[in-house]
Amino acid sequence: MREDYIMEMNLRLAKTILSTAISKANEMGKVCSIAIVDEKGWLVALHRMDGAPIPTAEIARDKAWTAATFRIPSSEVSQFGDPNVSGYGFNAQNWNERLTTIPGGMPILNEGCLVGAIGVCGETPKEDVIICQNILKDIFREGRDLDPERRKPRKK
Repeated sequence: MREDYIMEMNLRLAKTILSTAISKANEMGKVCSIAIVDEKGWLVALHRMDGAPIPTAEIARDKAWTAATFRIPSSEVSQFGDPNVSGYGFNAQNWNERLTTIPGGMPILNEGCLVGAIGVCGETPKEDVIICQNILKDIFREGRDLDPERRKPRKK
């Protein structure tokens, strides 16, 4: 990709990511929910696969929100808390109900810039992470041009 442009999250890109996510989950024989958010954590797309438990949709969204707002995988947010206290000391009820430390939320980075985040929920947390990793590897594989029409010039 050209270095003077960054990708911007939009519905078209989110649908591309969702399509890849569904294919990857099916290849692995997994059923899950997938959430795509923009760089600020706002929901762009959400898909609950047939057979995925209903709560997985909200949990996937929480994982994606956490990864986008903290700009790190959701599982790494616990580094900011106290492991000796319930919930790592995060009082999410009085701060933000979307915060989670459950693995399965990963930032979507393009050339070091945060584009958004993906959250996957439906299997074990470890399997959710593997699904996320497989999706991101496929989305950003060498030479794939996702959405050149939605790129904007990088600020200098």
